[in-house]
Amino acid sequence: MNLRFVQTPPDLAVFDTSVAEAAELLRIDAEQVAALTADGLQHRVDPERGLLFDYADVVNAGARSRSGLTVPELAQRLLMRFAAGPEPTWLRPITWTVMVHLPAGRQSALAAAVPDLAADGVEALDLPDPGVPLPTVTAGRQCEPYRVRVRLTGARHQIEDARVRAAFDAHLDAFETGRVAYQSIAESLRADHQRAWSLGVADCVVTSAVLADSLRERGLRARTRRGYLLGLLGSDHAWTEVYEQDAWRPLDVVFAHIGAGNGVHSAEFRQACCGSRFNRLLPCAVAGDAPLVVDADGGPGPKWAVTGVTSRMETAAAQGVRA
Repeated sequence: MNLRFVQTPPDLAVFDTSVAEAAELLRIDAEQVAALTADGLQHRVDPERGLLFDYADVVNAGARSRSGLTVPELAQRLLMRFAAGPEPTWLRPITWTVMVHLPAGRQSALAAAVPDLAADGVEALDLPDPGVPLPTVTAGRQCEPYRVRVRLTGARHQIEDARVRAAFDAHLDAFETGRVAYQSIAESLRADHQRAWSLGVADCVVTSAVLADSLRERGLRARTRRGYLLGLLGSDHAWTEVYEQDAWRPLDVVFAHIGAGNGVHSAEFRQACCGSRFNRLLPCAVAGDAPLVVDADGGPGPKWAVTGVTSRMETAAAQGVRA
């Protein structure tokens, strides 16, 4: 397995991923995982746990394996599958039941971000089953599992300000020309987004922050948002928003880039990523530069914690809408 990615800077790497965990992500056996050290995968040897790797490095090794079988490769295809559909399916109202479960076995408690139920396009609905509590939205985060049923409605908008379109295209061009590589980024490096961008690597969090900086330098009102990308799998996601025509308009450079990388060559989808709101992004009630999962002491939680987010889409018949 070739390591065609920029590894987490050693001063920021967190070596907490075991050989068994890496093998599960990469869909290879333990001996093959151990052999990656000879290929240059950074690691540490713990007296009790043995070989340990940085989680982001393992994810990137899987995403770049080209086997088509690793968990990161399969997850990305599933998460972006919606983009291959026609435009109405990105925007029509969809009712989701979202469940957030925090992993057990940590020495300290974890708190997960809760949805921003006051965000544009988000409508909170009653739960059919009250057995799992609603999220405490006013607190921003919650240490207990929660469930929420929401109707998300997309909206088409074409950005009018040429400065915004130029900034969007410039950042997308950085990916498409290879000046910046899209890859998983450790939360510690996400917190220094300019350093990541200067290293030539970025994920959705880094990209959204760098684009927001660029827009603000142009005198525009811009911010970043973080939330949950809903689908067959749940994932954290981040995007930029710019204020235009009395509303915050989403800008999603990463969607435009990885959509094309997953076979979505629709000009309509790329255009929609610059100003339109999608019906499977649920904004969270935390600052755009804050992790979605944190330890009880306020530090970032494990990157894998957000995999406890699952969602279920109601059928078109149940929602009373045409697919």
